Amino acid sequence: MTEVHKLFDWAQTTSKGLVLFVDEADAFLQKRSQGRMSEDVRNALNAFLFRTGESTDKFMVVFASNQPEQFDWAVNDRIDEMVQFDLPGKDERMRLLIKYIDTHLLKKQSSARPIQVEGLTEEKIFELADKAEGFSGREISKLAIAWQAIAYAQVVPILTEELVDQVFLEHLKQHMQKGQWLLEDIQE
Repeated sequence: MTEVHKLFDWAQTTSKGLVLFVDEADAFLQKRSQGRMSEDVRNALNAFLFRTGESTDKFMVVFASNQPEQFDWAVNDRIDEMVQFDLPGKDERMRLLIKYIDTHLLKKQSSARPIQVEGLTEEKIFELADKAEGFSGREISKLAIAWQAIAYAQVVPILTEELVDQVFLEHLKQHMQKGQWLLEDIQE
């Protein structure tokens, strides 16, 4: 018996119901017609489709995907509601920057020396939030972690405005490269 069947057998045992959350669902719920699917993935998809073919009050399946267009048509047929989460707007980017700056730069890290932050004024954060249009929450988190890393790379842990800009420009370059790859992938 496959692990997928074991999971659904377990889900059927609940008396109160449960939520099965499948992150990166497109990795195994992809279109069968594309032909590049391994036998194991095909078997998992078929087991999933078999076990979700009828309504139940025992469980609810929630998918998360950055590429829902990759789902097999039979998976799409089983989706009752779709909720799209857009990339953060400017206000959300501001709040995320402030949150991650606080988490990764201002709060004392366990057994680490405190970082002297000079390059992240309120005006600078506002400017960066504007320039980070299209960044995901994850990219903003990674940006703050990179600021932390470069600060700790200094003899005395310090984050200057020059270092803030240097790291941001590198992350912006990477973001643009990923966008270019996506465009090329879509055009193929």
